[in-house]
Amino acid sequence: MKLATKLLIAIFLSTVFVIIIMNLSFYHISKSYYKHQLQEGVENRLEAHAKVLAVHSDVTTLDHVMIMEAGQEENSFVIFDQSLEVIQSSRPLSNEEITTYQDWIILHADQSKRTEFVETMEEHIPHAWSFRSFSSDEGVSGYLFLDQDTGSFEATRNNLLLLTFLIGFFTVCLAVMFSIYLSKRLSAPVKKAQLLTRKIALGDFEVDMPPSTSKDEVSELLTDISLMAKNLKEYRDERQRLFTNISHDLRTPLTYIKGYSALLKDQSLEPTVVQEQSNVIYQEASRMEHLVNDLFQLMKYEEEEYQLEEERTNMYDFFAQLQAKIQLDLNSKQLYFHVHADTVDINVPIDQMQFERAIMNVLSNSIRHTDPGGQIDVILSKEEKICIIQIRDNGSGIPEKDLQRIWERFYRVDASRSTKLGGSGLGLAITKEIIHLHKGEISVSSKIGEGTTFLIKIPAE
Repeated sequence: MKLATKLLIAIFLSTVFVIIIMNLSFYHISKSYYKHQLQEGVENRLEAHAKVLAVHSDVTTLDHVMIMEAGQEENSFVIFDQSLEVIQSSRPLSNEEITTYQDWIILHADQSKRTEFVETMEEHIPHAWSFRSFSSDEGVSGYLFLDQDTGSFEATRNNLLLLTFLIGFFTVCLAVMFSIYLSKRLSAPVKKAQLLTRKIALGDFEVDMPPSTSKDEVSELLTDISLMAKNLKEYRDERQRLFTNISHDLRTPLTYIKGYSALLKDQSLEPTVVQEQSNVIYQEASRMEHLVNDLFQLMKYEEEEYQLEEERTNMYDFFAQLQAKIQLDLNSKQLYFHVHADTVDINVPIDQMQFERAIMNVLSNSIRHTDPGGQIDVILSKEEKICIIQIRDNGSGIPEKDLQRIWERFYRVDASRSTKLGGSGLGLAITKEIIHLHKGEISVSSKIGEGTTFLIKIPAE
């Protein structure tokens, strides 16, 4: 069964249930009201007659009261004396009727007045029976009895029942139309979500969702589906770029290895040539190994599987040791390297091996892209419990359009130059993940021809 049908049935049944309850309540309340009005009317008439007879109980007054009641439809009005003998009645009565009235009054003789609805015969509308005792100053006393047929009440009740049925019928019709409209209104976005998810399942991530002004859960679901499709598309595109880059970066060293291996295999070469070609093969194999290791390590960082082995480290001493490790590279390009610190007492809990790898990636980029005679400065400072590291060079700089993309895997500002200089395109992506593992953040600013500055902030003691 479709969702729209389920919604339609649920809304229809709940609406019908509410309508039935409301109509039954309306009918019951209205019926009780009319019944009360009828009872009150009968009692008020007897009360009025009793007050008149209490003052004047002569024959003229009795006749006047009888004439008033004789004008009423569907009733029997009887005046009994104290011994329940009939004094006057509004219509001829049979002995059986008189006896029935007398027995009912005797049954309730301990009361001065009483009204109740009595079933006078089976499958017939009930009658309202009411009596009221009276006594006059002239010594006359007895009972006023009224047998009021409730035909008018029954007619009103039937009309009320018909009205209730008609109201219920039209309300149900409106409920059906409203249920159909509402079910379509609610199921339409769900169908749309179904179509979108089906497209996504088939690999089509080009989901175009127009902006919605609604803020309900279904609209939020559609927005989330659209966002999911966008993320999946980005993931697919990134994966394709990754495979393309890996294929490209592996194909180049494999070409070298294959070519030089063929030369070594098919030709008799001088020992010096063999050594040179073997060296090329070794370097390209090492390059492949380095690329695969970087990829594996980056995947571990991104999945947050790597557990840091942090230890308290003095940052000034840390960079002094790094300088010693890169001094040969600095000397080969005649670069100047300086470490500046507001204070040498800056201690940070870091995984020294991984943090060194992150910083070395940044320094390697600075060394590669700074011309001979250039300068690289490391500036250390501390603000509250944050260690601030600035690595600044006066190299070639990074174009503004590339600044936000340098953290992407395999992204190179100058692909040909980076490959020539030995860059894998993974270094800064690895650096960013390592800094994030240390609960820090890294940013970059640069100007073409003026240099680049990397800013790192990590928690300090």
